[in-house]
Amino acid sequence: MTTRRRTEIVRSVITLGMTVALCAWSKQAPINSTWQVGGGINITLAATLLCGFLTAGLLSHIGIPKITGYIVAGVVAGPHVTQFIDFNTVEKLQLINEVALSFIALHAGAALDRSLLSCRTRALALNLVLQSLLVPLLVFAAIMAAAPFFSFTAQMSQAQVLALAILSAIIAIARSPSSAMAIITECRARGPFTETALGITVAMDVLVIIFFTGAMAVVSPLLGGTETQGWHQAGILGIELAGSLGAGALLGYGIRTFYKRVAKDHALFLLFIAFAVTRLSQLTGHQLSAITDLHLTLEPLLICIAAGVVVRNATPFGEDLEEDLMRISLPIYVLFFSVAGASLDLAALSACWPLALILAGARAAGLALSTWTAGRLSGLPETEYKVAWMAHLTQAGVAIGLTQIIAREDPKTAAYLTTLTLAVITLNQFIGPVAFKRALILTGEEGQDRR
Repeated sequence: MTTRRRTEIVRSVITLGMTVALCAWSKQAPINSTWQVGGGINITLAATLLCGFLTAGLLSHIGIPKITGYIVAGVVAGPHVTQFIDFNTVEKLQLINEVALSFIALHAGAALDRSLLSCRTRALALNLVLQSLLVPLLVFAAIMAAAPFFSFTAQMSQAQVLALAILSAIIAIARSPSSAMAIITECRARGPFTETALGITVAMDVLVIIFFTGAMAVVSPLLGGTETQGWHQAGILGIELAGSLGAGALLGYGIRTFYKRVAKDHALFLLFIAFAVTRLSQLTGHQLSAITDLHLTLEPLLICIAAGVVVRNATPFGEDLEEDLMRISLPIYVLFFSVAGASLDLAALSACWPLALILAGARAAGLALSTWTAGRLSGLPETEYKVAWMAHLTQAGVAIGLTQIIAREDPKTAAYLTTLTLAVITLNQFIGPVAFKRALILTGEEGQDRR
């Protein structure tokens, strides 16, 4: 270790210690007015950003991805450890978190270059098909085989266990474009393996909604509903998917128009887009629910991904958009993943960690088998298909969102499903980034983005 590097580490440790001391002092200060509440939230945001940045920098010296450092800082600051960020504050920060997610989704879409993916159409198709079959199959089998041996599931009826297994199997194919994009950005990775992994990640988050619509029709009768109710819910999900992708395409052409007429200063506009998509999606959902009694909400994640893909591949401003997003991405990623760390449900993990480990293991096995087979059949380099599964472990937003839909059918089963899903997500959010970064290093694509 060089003297300069040792000095940087010492400075980071001292700064982190001073920040932690400031956080501890701020928690002891009395709050007697509403403006002090606002000030407390501002201090929380600033401290979260600084602690996340410093923790990530320290962990990066031992090869751990910065995204993991952000998450670790959030977990330590969160309600399950130090309670610097309590449950109430986590709830208040959700809007900021959702805006950040929309921004990251736009970045993920803008990174998908059709020209780089076109030479891997066979590999993409095989991966999507095999992962859609093998991952759910292994996860379903694992839950059905393990359910009788755990108190967590032993008290459920046979129909509820079957419903839990079906829905968990479908949710297992959901991914986290935000985590994938954060690792790619940090590693400055570029190349066919990176593009293929990101393309599969984004496509799977769309496909999981399609598969979930069919699963709802099957599961509804098991949970006491009717087949008609199941197809009704599936139809609503289908409308949400089509509407989100359509709105995203329109937004993409709107961004093109802005870039065509405004030559510079795009950063504020992109942040406004992320905020507007998030708020308008929520407001539209509330209004439609009030008027039509339908729980219909457009998905900001899909809207922004579709918009990014359109700008990248159907306009001449794709490179400009990606560079603008890259330039302002650091504070967005730090804040998003630090708050995500504070939001991780460690109680859910402690409640069912043995079953969660089995489920995560079955999911990883399905990913390894499907990516290896797809790589061999499509003639990809051996260095790629042997490590391809490591790029797909992380899960997040869409998986959580799907569990909320079940609550309208059967709150009890939804509680079990949510607990188990959150436990698996917690495991994968720690393991996934480390694995993906290692895969990028092994394939030689780390540091290939010279922009």
